[in-house]
Amino acid sequence: MDPRPTPTPHSSPRVGNASVLLHNDAGAYLLHLRDNLPGIWEPGSWSLPGGGREPGDRSLAETARRELREETGLDLPGLEPFAVETATGTDGAPVLIQTFTARWNGDPATLHLTEGVLLH
Repeated sequence: MDPRPTPTPHSSPRVGNASVLLHNDAGAYLLHLRDNLPGIWEPGSWSLPGGGREPGDRSLAETARRELREETGLDLPGLEPFAVETATGTDGAPVLIQTFTARWNGDPATLHLTEGVLLH
């Protein structure tokens, strides 16, 4: 008998997550240093602002705008679809993330961080 665990097949990736790739005119990108808390997705890592779709979100673009507003205080209505990425959820299942892009030329030090450790 093989002592290794048998991988569990996952039917299809869950859809419903969105993130925002913010860049400025100089070509710099804004990243979010996540809290290092057990049980959260990718604790202590640098990531794009974003998160999961909630029942009141009418679209993934609305999810991205809401998450960006919640995490950074930014309200950027002009998000453009960029790419769909596949990540691995906390349960090991694939998770689809719709990434949007937007331009912002502000200073991250002036943003009101409500989640995570740092925006840079």
